[in-house]
Amino acid sequence: MGSDAGQRSSIFTGLLLILLGALFLLQRFHPHFGIGHLLARYWPVLLILWGFAKLVDHLTSQRTGEGRPAILTGPEAATMLIVIAVLIGMSIREWIPGLLSGKSEGEVDVTFLSETYSDSQELPARTIPAGAHVLIQTIRGNITIHAGEASELRVSATETASGSNETAARERLRNVKISIDESRNGYTIHPASESDADSRVRVDLDVQLPKQSAVSAKSTHGDITISGVAGAVSAEATNGDIEIHDTGSDTAVKLQKGDARISNVAGNVSVSGKGNEVEVDDVRGNATFDGDFFGAVHVRNVAGTTHYTSHRSDLTVVKLDGRLELDSSGNLQVSDVAGSARLITHNNDIEVENVAGALDIRDAHGDIKVGFEQPPRAAISIRNETGDVELTLPSHSVFDISAMSQSGDVDSEFSSSALEHASENGTGRIIGRIGSGGPKISIATTYGTISLKKSS
Repeated sequence: MGSDAGQRSSIFTGLLLILLGALFLLQRFHPHFGIGHLLARYWPVLLILWGFAKLVDHLTSQRTGEGRPAILTGPEAATMLIVIAVLIGMSIREWIPGLLSGKSEGEVDVTFLSETYSDSQELPARTIPAGAHVLIQTIRGNITIHAGEASELRVSATETASGSNETAARERLRNVKISIDESRNGYTIHPASESDADSRVRVDLDVQLPKQSAVSAKSTHGDITISGVAGAVSAEATNGDIEIHDTGSDTAVKLQKGDARISNVAGNVSVSGKGNEVEVDDVRGNATFDGDFFGAVHVRNVAGTTHYTSHRSDLTVVKLDGRLELDSSGNLQVSDVAGSARLITHNNDIEVENVAGALDIRDAHGDIKVGFEQPPRAAISIRNETGDVELTLPSHSVFDISAMSQSGDVDSEFSSSALEHASENGTGRIIGRIGSGGPKISIATTYGTISLKKSS
């Protein structure tokens, strides 16, 4: 190739600008999405973009005869530095409200730059009526609530402040007081001073209240733990984990960042918002989930109806004796359901075992596996787009079946003179019955294989 051949420009700078614009747009419409969280987890995407751009540059230069761009030019390096600086700036903007506060994913701990001082105080016990509502809230700090046998409200607090020296830290704590305010709606426990809004002051609250009380807890930066309360419970954490167990009535949880663990609830459970990992066990009422969670979701043993909704899934399971699990990538597993199940999702693989009632599955761009230890007694309907479907039944099962795969095949380990198996114009079909008087099974998919198998 002649030495006067021009050198083409790299596409790397354009890809970086597209990435930056997409992040700005995401931040515009979803300001609480967590750019810092994405940066910490997915920063290798920058290397992938760089490698992709260099590969395209190399192939294009071979095709056009232009000179291949340098591995990293000065303008590209400057653009990359600008993008990294902007991403770090967006992350710091998220972290600033949590500096020196309670635990929050992505927060920056700079307490090593200052002196800290802690103090504690215990308020006089107060007798409150049975069934009274108690609200506990703090801006920065953990909240721990537990029930006692007496009809007394007991509050203790641990206060921590930071400053340029210990004297400054002590001064910040001097005016921090804990207040119990009484109103027609019940009692409110909170730090009562201007200093509690200071990011360098943290107030952890430990509250013991009568067992029959109803309780609400709110912490902007901190964890919430509640146990043994017989009345209704609600907890809201903006940056922190929530743990609730052994409650006697309805329990409601709202998350923004953090994990939720809820167990042994006599009433209904509702979890909403956003967050990371969610675990719910042993619920004697209904369990409702409404939101997008970045971690895994584990649900076990719900006597009533489990209903989960997010931007990609709408799941309803009646009487969950086993488990419902969504892993961090969104793949779904459901097992041991005493009632019916209706699972609507997309871009997920689904595994279902032992649903006693009617089963209705709708999926797209994922594989579906369904199995039964006992012959099914209720209707089964499975609709998939661009994915395989595998149904495994005991060999002595009886059923009517209609299965069709457009641009795919249908295979069956069951055989009968009343079962018609055909393939025409790229579409596989099985229509007929095995035995008589069994439930109806309807399966349809595209660009995938339907497999009807016998369990061993």
